[in-house]
Amino acid sequence: MTTDSLYAKKIGGSGWAFSSKTFIFVFSSIMVAMFGAAARGEVIVFIVMLWKNWEEFRFIGGEVAGNTSRPVTQPTTEMTSLDKYLSQYHLQFVYFHIAVAFAVSYSIFIVVGGFLQWYFYIKRRDQPETWKCQPKRFLTAKNERHEILLGAFCLFWGSIVSGLLVTYISNGGKGCKVYYDVTDYGWVYFVTTTIFNFMYQDAISYYYHRYCITIITSQPPLLRHNPHRMLHYPFFYRNFHKWHHRYHSPTAFSAVAMHPVESIVFQLLLNAQVFIVPMHYVTVAGCQLYLYYFGLIDHSGIDMDSIWPWQPPVRFHDDHHKYFHVNFGFNTMLFDRYHDTIRHVDRKYAENIFGGKGAPSGEKKLK
Repeated sequence: MTTDSLYAKKIGGSGWAFSSKTFIFVFSSIMVAMFGAAARGEVIVFIVMLWKNWEEFRFIGGEVAGNTSRPVTQPTTEMTSLDKYLSQYHLQFVYFHIAVAFAVSYSIFIVVGGFLQWYFYIKRRDQPETWKCQPKRFLTAKNERHEILLGAFCLFWGSIVSGLLVTYISNGGKGCKVYYDVTDYGWVYFVTTTIFNFMYQDAISYYYHRYCITIITSQPPLLRHNPHRMLHYPFFYRNFHKWHHRYHSPTAFSAVAMHPVESIVFQLLLNAQVFIVPMHYVTVAGCQLYLYYFGLIDHSGIDMDSIWPWQPPVRFHDDHHKYFHVNFGFNTMLFDRYHDTIRHVDRKYAENIFGGKGAPSGEKKLK
């Protein structure tokens, strides 16, 4: 079996054409979209951007008449002395946004995540060969509890970061380059930056995933000249990313279950572009929702294909958890193909075979 056939789209197989169960898969997909939006509290970012656009601007055509001076989503109360102090940092009413992020994110996390867990991993547990990427492998009860508790813990900090970010954006913080009217830069710029942002997020997902959470120049010379490792470099893998790879057969909850430092740094990197390049709020929110949606899909363990030709099937990332140091990308296989870190059936992979390229079959594992 070749690499191309390994991750080729299925015709008439599982996924969107899943026998008579197509409806429940579509419904589950909607559930996962909601769950993905809650993954790190980004759902509140989307809500505030939409709300700000509704009150201050149209999608096209400039400012709406009326008084729009009050920061959007701000409670209709006079500012307290604390808010007056925070206003110098554009963070007045930050507690309001963080509270909303907590409420919305945890509600979706529990309800939607619980539904997916119930429908597939409990109700259909006796027929895994009909839906599961690894039908003979399930997480232990201990690891299931661990991923839910760790995911909830990461969601706590993610909601705080999102609350801070959305407060700063909604209060017109300096340096934020999000805009709300397409005519400000034109349609060509809008389309171009949307593609750029999509590829930026995929590049961050790939290179951060492999290169880790620290500055390359602080590492030994060998690592500086061979930055293949990082998150999957032995030291950082064992001390940070291994938390996430504890789940060899992941579920949707696994997507947010990782070392808190890794989670926060990843979130900050994904949001950095709003302070670098002017981007329409639809571009920012849309690309984030897409990334988190497929992040949940890819960790669900449910054998599905995407309707988008560039999006790898679920088994692509499921193999990353199964074989460890391979298949680092999320939204495309472009960077894995370029660096030859896509899984090959004639190579051997294991937790202690680093570098992303595996080892020849029959070769001893690398230490």
